[in-house]
Amino acid sequence: MMSDPHLTSQQDRTWNLLVGVMMWLPAELDAFLQRTTGLSHCEYQVLRWLSAGEDREIHMSRLAATANVTPSHLSRIVARLEKQGSLTRSADQTDARKTLARLTDAGTLIVEETEPAYVAEVRRHVFDRLDQQAIEQLETLTETILTPLRSDCVAVLPARNSHEKRAV
Repeated sequence: MMSDPHLTSQQDRTWNLLVGVMMWLPAELDAFLQRTTGLSHCEYQVLRWLSAGEDREIHMSRLAATANVTPSHLSRIVARLEKQGSLTRSADQTDARKTLARLTDAGTLIVEETEPAYVAEVRRHVFDRLDQQAIEQLETLTETILTPLRSDCVAVLPARNSHEKRAV
């Protein structure tokens, strides 16, 4: 039996709202970060995730998953950040096939200075508008949608319900 080739009106409205959030929220955060740091949202996410890594160092493949970018996009981002002195790349001493990205002191300073304002922006645009139940529903919904698309991105996140503050 063939299903209806059209979305229901509710599905269509919901899909358009989701697309709007996917388009406009990153654009807002990107504009904020451009004004305050000169970095794009993707560039800042890379620095942010590096700052949370053990020894401020992560394999490039894991960094791509945590920062939610493709490996080829990550290579371009890392090249720009390396040129700016925010990170360095090197071969992994235990496995030369892998490349490590390491946050420099300059990159650490950018994250330390930017994170409070970035968190405030994320809260203002997302979490301040939701009660705890809605936040839990949003967590469930986004995990349900992302897992079959990119389970590696979900796997690198802290455990669900850990509710620990992220140290950056």
